[in-house]
Amino acid sequence: MNRPIRVSFLVIIILTIALRNGLRLCEAVFFWMVLTKYHSSPIYLAITGAVWLIIGSILAFEILRRKSWAWAGTIAGISCYAAWYWVDRLEIEIPHANGPFALALTVLFLGISMMILFSKNTRGYFHLLNAIK
Repeated sequence: MNRPIRVSFLVIIILTIALRNGLRLCEAVFFWMVLTKYHSSPIYLAITGAVWLIIGSILAFEILRRKSWAWAGTIAGISCYAAWYWVDRLEIEIPHANGPFALALTVLFLGISMMILFSKNTRGYFHLLNAIK
């Protein structure tokens, strides 16, 4: 079975998030002194950026390799990323005015991702049709 277009779209979403976190890592390294000067935590930014870059890259690569564990790993990864994003946003970062917009994007992102992951074509791609009905 060829890779469904929605799986390719999901890989693009995951790689975009991984790239965003790779930029977070790079910015933490390049602006370490500036962040320290303003009492920010560059080590936290670097570690979280690196962790999500690595997780996203592994998930995208393994989805393309058609590993069956990547399906469940993607569900866990996307759910954990959304939870981490909101904990980080509400407890660690300075509050932003665009909360409703960010919430709407999070719900949309989770909805589209889960719709793709639970579709019959995607489950067939990962050979999961008999496992989950």
